[in-house]
Amino acid sequence: MAAKYKVGLIGAGRAGVPRARAFDKHPLCEIVAITDTDQANLDLACKRFGVPGYSDWDDMLNNHDLDIGMAVLPVRPNPDAVVALAKSGVKSIFCEKPLAGTLNDADRMVEETASRGIPLICGVVNSSHPDMQTAYKLVADGEIGRVLRINLYDTGNQMGTHGYNLTRRLAGRPAVDHVIGWVSGDPMSETEDEHAEGAPGYGHLGGIYQFTNGVRVSSSYDEYENYRHWKGLEVMGTHGVIWLENTSGRDLRFFKAKSNSAPTSWADLEEVKGLFGPPASRERGFDEDGWRDPGEVMMGIVREMVDNLETGAQLGATTGEDMRYALEIAVAIRESARNGSTPVRFPLTDRSLAMYPQKTRWFYKKTIMGEEAYMAQLAEHKQD
Repeated sequence: MAAKYKVGLIGAGRAGVPRARAFDKHPLCEIVAITDTDQANLDLACKRFGVPGYSDWDDMLNNHDLDIGMAVLPVRPNPDAVVALAKSGVKSIFCEKPLAGTLNDADRMVEETASRGIPLICGVVNSSHPDMQTAYKLVADGEIGRVLRINLYDTGNQMGTHGYNLTRRLAGRPAVDHVIGWVSGDPMSETEDEHAEGAPGYGHLGGIYQFTNGVRVSSSYDEYENYRHWKGLEVMGTHGVIWLENTSGRDLRFFKAKSNSAPTSWADLEEVKGLFGPPASRERGFDEDGWRDPGEVMMGIVREMVDNLETGAQLGATTGEDMRYALEIAVAIRESARNGSTPVRFPLTDRSLAMYPQKTRWFYKKTIMGEEAYMAQLAEHKQD
C-alpha cells in the first residue's frame, strides 16, 4: 500500500529516531524529511531513513508539504517547533513531553493547534496505552460506582506529566477547582533540580486538589520517599477500586464490590481479571530491517493518529491540553507552597509563571551525557 501521509521529524536524537520509526512502519506513513541542528545526529538519521536533512526547521517546512509533523526535542525549543508545524499546514502533530516551561508557552501551543483543528498528541506516556483507556472507560461507565477520591503516590516530577495527568484523565478530564500544595525543596525555585551550580530546586510536589466534578486528589510524595517501590495511585469508588502500581507504568488491577452493597473493607471486594494485559517487557527486539521495536505505546499512538486522519476516529492518546492541565496543577501546587500552602484557584491568572523540568529534559542531553555515551545510545536504535 502506497504511503499516504508524509511525515517530517524535528529532532533526530535518542528519542526522535525511534518515534519516527514508529510512523515509518505504518503502511500509510512515510518519513520524508528530518531537521536537526546537530550534524552528526542529522547525518545518521538521514542515512537510516534515506531522506533529505535540514539544519533549520523552516527550511524543511518550506521544502516539503507535510501531513504529520513531529517535534521530539528538549522542552526549551518545543513550543516554537510545535507552533511552526501548526502554521505550516500539517494535519496532525506529535510532540514529546513535558509540554512547555511556562503556562504562556503551553497556551500558545494548545491554542495555535486547536484554532487550526490540528490534533496535538503529547508524549510516549502510559496514559495513552489502551489498558489505561480501558480504565478511563470503567470509571466513566460507573463500574466502580461514584468516584470518592484518588490517592496519588508520586513525586510530581516532569511537572506532573505522569501522575497529575493520570488523575485528571481518570476523573473524566474535568476542570480543576482549587489546589493546596507543598514542596520538598525551595518553593521559590522555578526548577525541578539544580539547573546551575548551587541553584536550588523545588524538589518534589504534593498536596490536595479538587476537580469541579467533586473528585478530590490526595497527592503524597512522602510515601515515595519512605517506600521507594511504591509510586502509584488508587481510584476509590463507592463500589470498587482501580489500582495502578506505578504512574509511569501500567500494572493495572480492578476490584469490584462482591454485592450491591457499598464495601466497607478490602474483604468486600473481589478482583476482576482479564481486562488488562500483562506488564510490558522492557526488552525490545529487532525487526527484519534491523530496527529496534519502537514499543507498543508509540505504535498505538501512531495508529490512533492515522485512524483520526482517515475516519475522524476519536483520539484516546494524551493530548497537549492534557499536558497543559498537568503543568498548571504542578505550578499551582508550587504557588500554594510559596504562599504558606493556601488554596490556589483555577485557572491561574498569571500565565507567565515558569516551571522547568530536570536539566536533562530542558537542555540538550548530549551536552550533559557527553558525545560518546549519547552516540552509543543512538547506535542502539538500529543494527546498521
